[in-house]
Amino acid sequence: MKRILAVSLFLALVASPLYVASAKHGAAGCGLGALVITENKKVHQVIAATVNGTLGNQTFGISTGTLGCETSGFTQKQVEQQIFVHMNFQSLEQEFAKGSGEKMEAFASLMGCSDAGTFGKIGKEKFGSLFDQNTPDSFLEKMRFEVANNSALVGSCKI
Repeated sequence: MKRILAVSLFLALVASPLYVASAKHGAAGCGLGALVITENKKVHQVIAATVNGTLGNQTFGISTGTLGCETSGFTQKQVEQQIFVHMNFQSLEQEFAKGSGEKMEAFASLMGCSDAGTFGKIGKEKFGSLFDQNTPDSFLEKMRFEVANNSALVGSCKI
């Protein structure tokens, strides 16, 4: 359980800059620097990013929804899933072939599935189609489809 929590925390920290970059801000993202410096030229964005980094206010803004930062749990969860799959694709492939494993269980948790056993069982049954293109993105897309359309997974997963 500690490991899943650690993986989730790590992914949230890694995904935060990706989320910030996609928000309605300049390259520096949200935070005090973006509120004070609104010019979108490179020099201004570097100064805004330096202010955000020096004062550490961006993390506060993201976690509290202040300083112009918005949170979107759905988008952030998808980014976390994508990063996790890219970082652990080979291990996931091996564990899905067996139908169990620590990283597969962590991935089930990121997909919002409370029943990792059923998640692994269905992953093992669909292994050939899930990994037929051998790319993390195609695997993730197919796994999301399975979770959304498989009657056994719909009940235990929340995506």
